[in-house]
Amino acid sequence: MKEFKCLTEATELYKLAKQTKLKAFMRDQLLRASSSVALNLAEGNARRTNKDRLRFFNIALASLREVQMICKLEDLDRLAQKADQVGGMIYALNRSVADSVNRN
Repeated sequence: MKEFKCLTEATELYKLAKQTKLKAFMRDQLLRASSSVALNLAEGNARRTNKDRLRFFNIALASLREVQMICKLEDLDRLAQKADQVGGMIYALNRSVADSVNRN
């Protein structure tokens, strides 16, 4: 259930990023990073082992950090709030899956 909510919020993050007005090079980077968050969460959810899932969730978190930095560089407060929300969810998801991997 956590995975579904996180993916839904990541999708909203991407949609919000699409509405953002920036210079072409920065907008392209923002869209690639924000889509990477959602796409890696989706792919991670489809993996069979927790170790594989964790790898994709970590990539999603790294892409999310890129979105957060773009928000800081460009003063995108509304997008930054959504990114922080998604970041917290991905972090919790990563911790949960990592704990499961470490137990095995």
